[in-house]
Amino acid sequence: MAEWYVRQESETNPDFGSIPEKRSVEELLEKGMVLIDKPFGPTSNQVSTWIKEELDLKKTGHFGTLDPNATGVLPVGLNSGTRINDALAKADKEYIFEAETEEAKDKQEVKEALKSFRGVNKQVPPEKSAVKREEREREVYDIELLEVEDRKILGRVECESGFYVRVLIDQLGEKLDTEASMKELRRTREGDITEDETSTLQDVVDAYHFYNEGREKEIREVLHPIEKGIQHLKKIAVKDSAVNAVANGADLGSTGISKLQDGIKEDDMVAVITLKGELVALAEARMTSEQMYSAEGTAAELQSVHMDPETYPKRWKQ
Repeated sequence: MAEWYVRQESETNPDFGSIPEKRSVEELLEKGMVLIDKPFGPTSNQVSTWIKEELDLKKTGHFGTLDPNATGVLPVGLNSGTRINDALAKADKEYIFEAETEEAKDKQEVKEALKSFRGVNKQVPPEKSAVKREEREREVYDIELLEVEDRKILGRVECESGFYVRVLIDQLGEKLDTEASMKELRRTREGDITEDETSTLQDVVDAYHFYNEGREKEIREVLHPIEKGIQHLKKIAVKDSAVNAVANGADLGSTGISKLQDGIKEDDMVAVITLKGELVALAEARMTSEQMYSAEGTAAELQSVHMDPETYPKRWKQ
C-alpha cells in the first residue's frame, strides 16, 4: 500500500464536488463502470454491447479483452466512463489457467519449467489476436504451479498487460518437450480489481430493472464510480484552488499539490485527484515523488481530463 506525504495541509470545501461513492445512480450511469464476471462463450465486445442495450446507455466499452472461451474480471465503462480505458486496460493482470499436455510430466519438472518464465518474456501474439503479430517483450511478475494431475496442469500467473497466457502454454509445452494446449483461462485480477468484486450479467440487468421500479439498493451494489478503475495508479491530491485549472487542461504545478503518494517515478501514469478522492485527470509524471514534495515546477503533464471544469470554482489570477 502506497504511503501518502503531505506537501501542504489543505481542506476541501463540501459545497463543491462530491465523494465518488456518494454520487447519484444517474451520475454513475453517466460516468461509471460495472465489474462483470465474464461468462464462457461471448466475446468481450458482445458483453459490452449487451450491457449498453440492457441499461439503455449511449456507449459502453470494456477494459482489457478476454477471449470468448475465457472467464473472469471484465470491467466495462458506462457512457463517459469509457474514457479511463488507457488507465485500466493497461493495468497488470492475474490469471488462473488449466493446460493439458500430450504426455504426463513430473510435477517437479513442470514446477521448474513454469518458474523459468518469471521475468521478461518474448512473445508473438497468437494468430487470432487483434494486434499485429510482431515479437514483443512482456514481464511475468509471479508464476506458480497449483496442481498437476496426470496430463493436466493448473497454474497461476501475474503479468504485465498484453501478456498472452495461450502463448505461455505453447512455450511451456516446448520446455517440457511435448505439446500443450490451453483448456481453461480465468482472469482473477485486473489492476486492483479482483474477481470477488465482480457481478454476473444477470445481477446487473436485475438491478437495473429494480432501479426502474424505484429501488436503488441493488444497482448501487453493481455500479462503481470511475475512481474504482484507477486504484492501481499512484495518486496526487490537489488543493481545491488548483482543481479548476487542471480540469481546464493546465499541467499540474507542484505548488498545487496538497499530498501525494510515494514511489512515483518520472514518466509514470498518475491519477490527479481532489481531496475528496474525485478523479480530475490522468497525467504523466514529470517529477519523482521526492521532487514533487519539495521542488517547484511542472509535476505532471496532462493526458486526459475527467472532470467537468465547472465542478470547482476558478481560483487563479487571469
